Amino acid sequence: MVQYFSKEFFDELANALNTDAEWLKKSSGSNFKSIITITDHSKSFLLDVVGGKIAVSEVAPDVPADFKFDGPYDAWIILGKGEKDFQSLVMAGKVKFRGSMPKVMGLMPAWNRLIKVAQQLPKEF
Repeated sequence: MVQYFSKEFFDELANALNTDAEWLKKSSGSNFKSIITITDHSKSFLLDVVGGKIAVSEVAPDVPADFKFDGPYDAWIILGKGEKDFQSLVMAGKVKFRGSMPKVMGLMPAWNRLIKVAQQLPKEF
């Protein structure tokens, strides 16, 4: 079992998504870069999606990306446990969003699948 929000967790997420038929269907043709940051642990991960295939890497939070999501670890735990959805956390200000709202809204089916797969991975909080 991997530690949630570690490089190993994101590697397992990418492996799971790259073989997930539903993700591939919802994200095919999608190209975007997103950085997810745990603000109170100073960790940031780049999700680089090209044609629906995803690669991950640990990066500095100021690396250019289409979307940036920043929040404290406890907010990410709420998402990881499925206690609240992504949109609720952003709307409540628990997770800050930077980027094109219309573009990210168009990608919500893919984002929702990514989150569901992440929630299902075995992990320690």
